[in-house]
Amino acid sequence: MYEMIINVGQIREDTATVQLGLAVAQQQQAFVVGIHIIPQIPSVTAIPDALAVLEAEEQTARDCGPWWSELCRRWKVEGRWEVFRGPYVPVLAARSRMADLLVCNAPGRQDLPIGWDNITRTLFAGGAPVLLVPETYEVRSAPERVLVAWNGSGESTEAIRAAMPLLRKAAEVDLLDGWREALPGFGPPTLALDEWLARQGVTVRQHRPFHPGEGTGAHLLREADAMQAQLLVMGAWGRSRISELVLGGTTHHVLSHTHLPLLLAH
Repeated sequence: MYEMIINVGQIREDTATVQLGLAVAQQQQAFVVGIHIIPQIPSVTAIPDALAVLEAEEQTARDCGPWWSELCRRWKVEGRWEVFRGPYVPVLAARSRMADLLVCNAPGRQDLPIGWDNITRTLFAGGAPVLLVPETYEVRSAPERVLVAWNGSGESTEAIRAAMPLLRKAAEVDLLDGWREALPGFGPPTLALDEWLARQGVTVRQHRPFHPGEGTGAHLLREADAMQAQLLVMGAWGRSRISELVLGGTTHHVLSHTHLPLLLAH
């Protein structure tokens, strides 16, 4: 059974993350786990008052189980509610490994730079592929128009693999192909991406080349706007996070400027 986790930061049903996560779960007939994490660092255990506050927060969150059950009932999906207290990234990464897709709020205005925030650190910690949803995104349905960006990298191929259930259900799928063929014997062979997608039941409407390099992130977002995409599928962090943070890069640019959901894999 397809299994999803929705990382519920704010325990509200009107957030874009919860709405899109449940819409995708309904489309996929998935089992959907809503989780809420109460961050705790080891030093807190030595402060009785702080520990009492965390315990009260945990109990309040656990009491929201019936709320989640009713939400799942209204969306006609199976699901459960889970609450964890502990170090945020290890907890989220460990739990997400038992799911096909993790749905989270996209990193935005926060203290930590993109790439060092909790969600992208979870992706690097070996968590599940992540569907990132901007706070301001207006959810109408599960994604029907999807733009796939592929450059032959392992990250971009894993992103396509993770997105396959959504691609099969999409009304329109466009592919931006940034594969650069190497001289025979000096690089990997040409990969039959179209054939693979076709065997998986995915019909590509348009297959267009692009040339990865400076400005790739802006180019991907322009292409997404042109097709009125409701989802962009791409690999994450083709070079080191430090390099991207210092020099900029495709993932960093897209995460910083996107107004539509992203499906990332690493």
